[in-house]
Amino acid sequence: MAVELNPQQFLKLTQSDFVLVDFWAAWCVPCQKMTPILLACERELPQLKVGRLNVDQYPHLTQKLGVQGLPTLILFKHGEPVSWVTGFQPKDRLLGYLRQKVAL
Repeated sequence: MAVELNPQQFLKLTQSDFVLVDFWAAWCVPCQKMTPILLACERELPQLKVGRLNVDQYPHLTQKLGVQGLPTLILFKHGEPVSWVTGFQPKDRLLGYLRQKVAL
Protein backbone atom coordinates (compact mmCIF):
# COMPACT_ATOMS: atom_id res chain seq x y z
CA MET A 1 0.00 0.00 0.00
CA ALA A 2 1.31 3.44 -0.90
CA VAL A 3 2.65 5.21 2.16
CA GLU A 4 1.71 8.80 3.04
CA LEU A 5 5.06 10.54 3.47
CA ASN A 6 6.35 13.39 5.57
CA PRO A 7 9.78 14.90 4.73
CA GLN A 8 11.69 12.54 7.05
CA GLN A 9 9.94 9.45 5.67
CA PHE A 10 10.49 10.77 2.15
CA LEU A 11 14.25 11.01 2.70
CA LYS A 12 14.42 7.53 4.21
CA LEU A 13 12.17 5.79 1.66
CA THR A 14 13.80 7.31 -1.41
CA GLN A 15 17.16 5.76 -0.48
CA SER A 16 15.78 2.38 -1.63
CA ASP A 17 16.36 0.79 -5.03
CA PHE A 18 13.19 1.93 -6.79
CA VAL A 19 10.67 4.27 -5.20
CA LEU A 20 7.87 6.03 -7.02
CA VAL A 21 6.67 9.16 -5.21
CA ASP A 22 3.29 10.57 -6.10
CA PHE A 23 3.11 14.33 -5.51
CA TRP A 24 -0.59 15.00 -5.05
CA ALA A 25 -3.23 17.25 -3.44
CA ALA A 26 -6.65 16.43 -2.02
CA TRP A 27 -8.34 18.96 -4.35
CA CYS A 28 -6.73 17.46 -7.49
CA VAL A 29 -9.21 15.21 -9.30
CA PRO A 30 -6.58 13.55 -11.56
CA CYS A 31 -4.55 12.82 -8.39
CA GLN A 32 -7.52 11.01 -6.89
CA LYS A 33 -7.94 8.97 -10.08
CA MET A 34 -4.25 7.94 -9.90
CA THR A 35 -4.58 6.27 -6.48
CA PRO A 36 -5.98 2.89 -7.66
CA ILE A 37 -3.54 2.89 -10.58
CA LEU A 38 -0.58 3.40 -8.26
CA LEU A 39 -1.79 0.59 -6.00
CA ALA A 40 -2.07 -1.73 -9.02
CA CYS A 41 1.46 -0.81 -10.14
CA GLU A 42 2.77 -1.53 -6.66
CA ARG A 43 1.10 -4.97 -6.71
CA GLU A 44 2.39 -5.83 -10.19
CA LEU A 45 5.96 -4.59 -9.64
CA PRO A 46 7.09 -6.02 -6.29
CA GLN A 47 10.54 -4.39 -6.59
CA LEU A 48 8.85 -0.97 -6.60
CA LYS A 49 7.88 0.95 -3.47
CA VAL A 50 5.26 3.68 -3.74
CA GLY A 51 4.87 6.73 -1.51
CA ARG A 52 2.61 9.76 -1.65
CA LEU A 53 3.52 13.30 -0.66
CA ASN A 54 0.83 15.95 -0.18
CA VAL A 55 2.08 19.11 -1.87
CA ASP A 56 -0.13 21.37 0.25
CA GLN A 57 1.39 20.04 3.47
CA TYR A 58 5.02 20.13 2.29
CA PRO A 59 5.39 22.91 -0.31
CA HIS A 60 9.12 23.41 0.43
CA LEU A 61 9.94 19.85 -0.68
CA THR A 62 7.70 20.21 -3.71
CA GLN A 63 9.48 23.40 -4.76
CA LYS A 64 12.93 21.93 -4.09
CA LEU A 65 12.20 19.10 -6.53
CA GLY A 66 10.70 21.41 -9.15
CA VAL A 67 7.21 19.92 -9.07
CA GLN A 68 4.96 22.29 -11.01
CA GLY A 69 1.96 20.22 -12.10
CA LEU A 70 -0.22 17.60 -10.47
CA PRO A 71 -0.10 14.76 -10.26
CA THR A 72 3.65 14.42 -10.65
CA LEU A 73 5.28 11.01 -10.28
CA ILE A 74 9.02 10.90 -9.63
CA LEU A 75 10.97 7.65 -9.71
CA PHE A 76 13.91 7.60 -7.30
CA LYS A 77 16.82 5.20 -7.14
CA HIS A 78 19.15 5.40 -4.14
CA GLY A 79 17.98 8.91 -3.27
CA GLU A 80 18.31 10.37 -6.75
CA PRO A 81 15.41 11.22 -9.07
CA VAL A 82 15.90 9.21 -12.25
CA SER A 83 12.67 9.93 -14.08
CA TRP A 84 9.36 11.74 -13.74
CA VAL A 85 6.00 12.14 -15.42
CA THR A 86 3.32 14.77 -14.90
CA GLY A 87 -0.41 14.41 -15.37
CA PHE A 88 -2.84 11.53 -15.26
CA GLN A 89 -1.38 8.27 -16.57
CA PRO A 90 -3.57 5.31 -17.58
CA LYS A 91 -2.60 2.06 -15.87
CA ASP A 92 -1.19 0.31 -18.96
CA ARG A 93 0.93 3.30 -19.96
CA LEU A 94 2.30 3.79 -16.43
CA LEU A 95 3.03 0.08 -15.98
CA GLY A 96 4.90 -0.04 -19.30
CA TYR A 97 6.88 3.06 -18.39
CA LEU A 98 7.76 1.72 -14.93
CA ARG A 99 8.70 -1.73 -16.23
CA GLN A 100 11.13 -0.09 -18.63
CA LYS A 101 12.65 2.15 -15.95
CA VAL A 102 12.84 -0.49 -13.18
CA ALA A 103 14.61 -2.85 -15.59
CA LEU A 104 17.56 -0.44 -15.78
